[in-house]
Amino acid sequence: MKLLEGKVALVTGASRGIGRGIAKKFAEQGAHVAFTYLSSVEKGAELEKELASYGVKAKGYRSDAGDFKAADELVNA
Repeated sequence: MKLLEGKVALVTGASRGIGRGIAKKFAEQGAHVAFTYLSSVEKGAELEKELASYGVKAKGYRSDAGDFKAADELVNA
């Protein structure tokens, strides 16, 4: 059993850099991952496929984590 198997993680800014690395680590450890990206739909779709290859559910949402209203809508979606 993996450390985070059956858990769900929400990672903001996951389409690149540190956020992407964090999302991958969560998936490697068995967590299903919901993540946000700001502009690149292509990078979001690419990351969904990459995370799913670890055998977890992955879903990207276009959202600006710096915008309180957008963040609130994401959490309550």
